Parts: sequence; structure tokens; C-alpha cells
Amino acid sequence: MKALIYKDLFILKQKGQLLSLLSLVVTSVTIGYFFQNFYGLALIVVLSIPVGGSAYLQVVMEKEERTNFEKAYLSLPVTKQEVVLARFITGFIFLFLSMVVAFVYMLFFVYYLKVVSLDVGLMLWGAGMVFGTILMALNSVGYHLLGAKKGAFVYLVFTGVSIAIYLIAFFGFDMTSILTMKPIYLLMIGIVIAMLCLLVGYFVSLKILQRRYS
Repeated sequence: MKALIYKDLFILKQKGQLLSLLSLVVTSVTIGYFFQNFYGLALIVVLSIPVGGSAYLQVVMEKEERTNFEKAYLSLPVTKQEVVLARFITGFIFLFLSMVVAFVYMLFFVYYLKVVSLDVGLMLWGAGMVFGTILMALNSVGYHLLGAKKGAFVYLVFTGVSIAIYLIAFFGFDMTSILTMKPIYLLMIGIVIAMLCLLVGYFVSLKILQRRYS
């Protein structure tokens, strides 16, 4: 399985993916310059970066489809469980790298712009990590079911719904009221939901792959 993970991570070293990660940083800085408030921070840390960070699985599977590499798995000494698990691991690694950028961005808002306190900033960052994990799990099902290109439609749907929720919150709902709950409760709820989505996403993706090559 390590070889599968290394193969997927090798894609990250390619120029296009590094530029994609760099563009994410530039976009975050630009938005932060114009929206120096709570909602500007939430837009990047909870929505924009997690959405971008959860899309790496689509990049991996699209390159595999171009080379018919998925069929080559059948001749390798690896199980279908390892194939799906390797994809989840590499997807989570890219999400984590993206959230490192989000963490630095959050600290900038806390200590330089002084928009929110550290507690609120960490809560937003944690929410972004949970949201990105959930989105990655849901997208995995779409990619395995429909393929990388058609599965991208599922990714766009979830992204559109997320943007709609953000806009509703921005124009008609005080998001800061949520933060009155104890952080430990919010964290526990988010972790439970994310773990359930990961488990369901993994087993559904595995079932799809097993049926395809049974």
C-alpha cells in the first residue's frame, strides 16, 4: 500500500499541483486584504481552503483514468481495500497541507489584524478541518461511482451548497451565536460526524470498486 501512497503523492510534486497550492495561498491573501472581518476569515478557513483541499482525490483518479492505471491494480499484489485506503490517506495528506495554510492564515487574523480571539480562530479552523474531511469522504463516493470527470459534478454540487449556506449566514444569520456553545461540544460533534462520513465513504467506495471488478 505504501507504493500506492507514494504514487499518489508523486502527483503533488508536479508543477501543476504546486502552482495550485500556491494559487490557494495567493487567493487567501487577496480575500483577506479586502475582507478583514469575521466572515472574511470564515470564508477562507471554513469554506475556501477546505473545499480546495478536499479535491486532491479527483486529481489522482483523473490521472489514473487517463492511463487506465486502475485496471493495472488487478495485476498488482494489493487488495481493493488497500487501493481505496491509499486514496483516502493521500487525500487527507493534501487536505492537511491545505489546512496548514489555513492555520497560518487564521493566526494572521488573530495576531496581526486582531479580528477574532485565538479561541474563535481555532474553532473556525477546526470547523474547516471537519468540513474538509466530510467533503472528501462524500466526494470519494461520487468519484468511485461516476469516475473522476463525472464525479467532479458531485464535487461542484457540494461546493455550491456550501457557498449557498455561507451566503445565507453572511446576509441573514449571526454565525457568532453558534460560538456561544462550549468549544468542546462543537469539536466532539464535528469529529463524530466527520468520522462517520469517513467510514461510510470508505466502505461505499470500496463496495463500488469491488462490484466494478468482481
